[in-house]
Amino acid sequence: MDITHNLSINASPKTIYNAVATAKGINGWWSKDCQVGEKEGEHSLLKFDKQGTIVEMGFRTKELVPGKRVEWECTENANPAWIGTKIITEISENNGTCKVTFSHAGFDDKWKGKDPFEMTKQGWEHFVSSLVSFCEKGTGQPW
Repeated sequence: MDITHNLSINASPKTIYNAVATAKGINGWWSKDCQVGEKEGEHSLLKFDKQGTIVEMGFRTKELVPGKRVEWECTENANPAWIGTKIITEISENNGTCKVTFSHAGFDDKWKGKDPFEMTKQGWEHFVSSLVSFCEKGTGQPW
């Protein structure tokens, strides 16, 4: 199972790529406290403050194609549905606007309709909106 958002973002491919592939970018729309592996094979650690409890998520950077594609694999998360899933951003430019396919892919079917998957879908609604805002206006709503 996948969670996919097809977006139209009024920003350059470089801006969008930097938003999803660098610590400065991730810090602007997703996680206020992060260490990001900005080369293939490196690890990232994102921390979130959920009502006073720190939640950590670990990822391995699988693929980086500047201005076109970023793929991370989840290696650590308190939500067991995330382990082994991939977060994939694909970027293509079309007449000054970028088409972006943002996917959280590879969930096991056993999570269908269950809280770990449904809560993830809800969370991405917020963060995808935050990503668009960050790319277009320079400010997102990271946690």
